[in-house]
Amino acid sequence: MAFYVLLWALAARWVNSPLLLPTPLAVLRRLGALLPSSGFWLTLGGTLLRTLLAYLLGIAFAVLLVALCCRFRAAELLVSPLLSAVRATPVTSFIVLALVWLSSARVPVLTGFLMTLPVVFSALTQAVRAIDPRLLEMARLYRFGRSGTLRRVVLPSVLPAFVESCLAAIGLCWKAVVAAEVIGVPRRAVGSRLYEAKIYLETDSLLAWTLMLVLLSVLLEALLRRLTRRFSEVRHD
Repeated sequence: MAFYVLLWALAARWVNSPLLLPTPLAVLRRLGALLPSSGFWLTLGGTLLRTLLAYLLGIAFAVLLVALCCRFRAAELLVSPLLSAVRATPVTSFIVLALVWLSSARVPVLTGFLMTLPVVFSALTQAVRAIDPRLLEMARLYRFGRSGTLRRVVLPSVLPAFVESCLAAIGLCWKAVVAAEVIGVPRRAVGSRLYEAKIYLETDSLLAWTLMLVLLSVLLEALLRRLTRRFSEVRHD
């Protein structure tokens, strides 16, 4: 990391234009000026709340759809092509279309939801298909019942894939929410501050907000990894 900061400092000195590339020190000073402001934390909180809402909704709907697809073959035939289309469509297309139908405050949630849902759904679907048929046959022979089979066979088999998909989806959801905020410019949103910094040519503010986004993204992923690790430890005790 120190190498890249040094490289940034050298590039800023070579460019010699704060408008094009401010120095790391200038960005840190700008970030230090933003930190005491209540508006700064309200803005971060607004983006974080939208991201968590989109993320949790995406996971919940993915689990529900997988359950429906396992129960009804027709559901998978209907859902799979739709989610494949969602994964193939550029995120900006969703944002622009959603702005026609929804308020700018709701578009980031929808965008993050659409980025999370296919990732978790695909991983869970593949994990369910990969369950050893012999384990299911054993559950039937020992008369575990549906709840017992789900608890003793299905959940242990799909949990690792589910956890990994959730970890992969958080970064996608975070970036999609911020991208939607940049285009929709809702109130109390980091994306809106990025857009304003670009309009007013405040490159130091642009990089300061970006730095906070990177730090928050790393912290969110680290927190999620720690929670899943703790959950796994408790489950095995």
